[in-house]
Amino acid sequence: MKQIKIIFMLVMTVLMMGSCLSESDSSVTLYNDAAITDFTLGTLNKYINDSKSTFSGSTYSFNVDQSSNGVHNFKDTTIVGRCVYNNDSLPLGTDLQHVVATLTTLNNGVALIERLDAPDYYDYFNLLDSIDFTKPRKVRVYSSDGSAFNQYYISVDAHQEDGNEFVWKLMDEAWQPAPNAQQLPAGIKQLLGNSTTERYALSTDNKLMVSRDNGASWQEDLINEDYDMLPTQDLALISYPMTNTDSVDYVLLIGNREVNDQNDEAIAMVWRKVVDYSKNSAKASWNYVERNASSGDSLALPRMKDLAMVKYDDGILVFGAEGIGGWDEPPYTMIYQSRDNGITWKFNPCYVFPDDFINLATKVTPVVDKDNFLWLYCEGTGQVWRGRLNRLGWKKQQ
Repeated sequence: MKQIKIIFMLVMTVLMMGSCLSESDSSVTLYNDAAITDFTLGTLNKYINDSKSTFSGSTYSFNVDQSSNGVHNFKDTTIVGRCVYNNDSLPLGTDLQHVVATLTTLNNGVALIERLDAPDYYDYFNLLDSIDFTKPRKVRVYSSDGSAFNQYYISVDAHQEDGNEFVWKLMDEAWQPAPNAQQLPAGIKQLLGNSTTERYALSTDNKLMVSRDNGASWQEDLINEDYDMLPTQDLALISYPMTNTDSVDYVLLIGNREVNDQNDEAIAMVWRKVVDYSKNSAKASWNYVERNASSGDSLALPRMKDLAMVKYDDGILVFGAEGIGGWDEPPYTMIYQSRDNGITWKFNPCYVFPDDFINLATKVTPVVDKDNFLWLYCEGTGQVWRGRLNRLGWKKQQ
């Protein structure tokens, strides 16, 4: 009975196509192939905290997999066959029960969609009516001559979590730092870190040192500023590739000047170096990122003990213990972010310490792994925390 209904719908569709032709167009060409060639969304509703807004679904592209053996995972369901799906999920809160979509077929093929409440029964795919896409929908496309059809699954995916929410988890393991058995080279007070081709250190007389032979020899590095603004305690250094380059590193150093010498100072010192290690490139110099040393500079990095720094997502995160000098802040209560390579620093509400974080830690070491998880190893308390921005864990549909 259902096959008779489908054939009837196809016949009526062909008759309607013929009736739309003018008298001069007296013939209708029918084809025996059937395929979906394009799928586009219209205006969609989004609901967040009882607030309604709309957005254009046409900015989200859809893939059409014409392989009858294609394997896809949609909403925890594995589907084998031809599929239509979006690589980039729609925003959190998108109303998937009422989706208006445009479906284009090859050579005016006729598209039918399976009913949600009556499997194996199909209705004409109406471009004007909203469709429930809370789960993948089965669609059949019949050739215009009614001789063949192909079956597709259409999946419209939306995020189920806030992409900018950072979720922490307290790990079962307790952590203790490994004994530091590293022998410092003569004249070196502290090793700071590495870039691709250089190693950095602070000398016993508070000079920036560099090694370009894996630490075999050290020499005073080049600086373009006065040593007066160079930090000498609570030091942290990171290096990362510059965007759109293949042989340039950006090196960032933060720390504090001696408390006894600068008792009222409220900000940390930030220095940077751009290292071009391409062939025949000139040696780079360190530059001080100049800020107002008073507590009134809202874009400066605050002066905190035991600074730690890590590159994460589209910025740099800094963790610190209690404020010192002119900066009054309890230990490990704020995480600061820079999105301009250390020039300015702000509090980003996406990044806050976990609720159960014990701020009696003597030092926090942040590490980012290959899956974009941020780990916090806490000396003194033994706590190990792991967290990630939700969107950095999202995977594209395959």
